[in-house]
Amino acid sequence: MLLEIRGLVSGYGRVTVLHGVDLKASAGEIVVVLGPNGAGKSTLMKTVGGHLQPTSGEVLLEGRDVTGLTAQAAAKHGIGHVPQEHNVFRELTVRDNLRVAALSHRGTDSGFETVFERFPILAQRSSQRAATLSGGERQTLAVSSALIGEPKVLLLDEPTSGLAPLFIRQMVEWVQELADSGMGVIWVIEQNPEMILAASTRAYLMHGGRVTDEFEGRELLKPGRIRELLLEERQGAVGESPTA
Repeated sequence: MLLEIRGLVSGYGRVTVLHGVDLKASAGEIVVVLGPNGAGKSTLMKTVGGHLQPTSGEVLLEGRDVTGLTAQAAAKHGIGHVPQEHNVFRELTVRDNLRVAALSHRGTDSGFETVFERFPILAQRSSQRAATLSGGERQTLAVSSALIGEPKVLLLDEPTSGLAPLFIRQMVEWVQELADSGMGVIWVIEQNPEMILAASTRAYLMHGGRVTDEFEGRELLKPGRIRELLLEERQGAVGESPTA
C-alpha cells in the first residue's frame, strides 16, 4: 500500500476535527474524498501534508511511519500537498514560484523548466506575478510547484473549485496521466465532481470528522447519488454539534 492512514485524530488547539480517520491509496490510484462543508476534508489533507500535527493515529508511506512530519519533511519523503487556499506566492512571478519550489524540494533553484514545456501558458506568463493569473493558470502553477518535488502521493484539496469546465477537464486528464505513471492521488472535491469521479477508483465519504462510507468512484455517478448521500448525512447529523 502506498499511503495508509490509520485512526488519525487532529484539529486546531483544543478543537478536535478528525476523529479516527482511516483511509488508503495505492500507487496509480485516484482516490476521491467528499462530504459536506465542515466534514474535516481539508483538515485531513493538512494533517497528512504536515501543516497540522495529529493528536494520535498513524500516517504510513510505503510502510514507513511519516506521522507528524513538518510540511517540508513530508514533501521530501514523497508527499506533495496542494492546499485549497494560499497555494502560490501571489507577489512572486510564475518563474520565481517554481524556483522557490525547486529550491525547497531539491535544494537547487533550477530544473523547473520542464514545467514550461508541459504548460506553454505558464512560460508565456513566467514574468507575471501569480496574483495576475487566471484561476485555472494559478491552480496549474500550484500543482506544478508540488510536482517539482516528484512526490509519490499527491494531495489535492479542491483544485478545480470555481474553474471553467475546460480547465477542469484539463486538470483531470493531467492527474490521470500522473496516476497512470504510478503516482497515488487523493483528491478532495465539492463542486462539479462528475469528471473527477469518472477517473477515480474509489471514493470516501466524510462527515463529522470521520469516514462514514467507501464506494467505487463510478458508483457515485448514478444520477442523484451524491445528493442522496449528502442528504442522508445531514439528516443523520441532526442534533450533532458542527465540526470545522
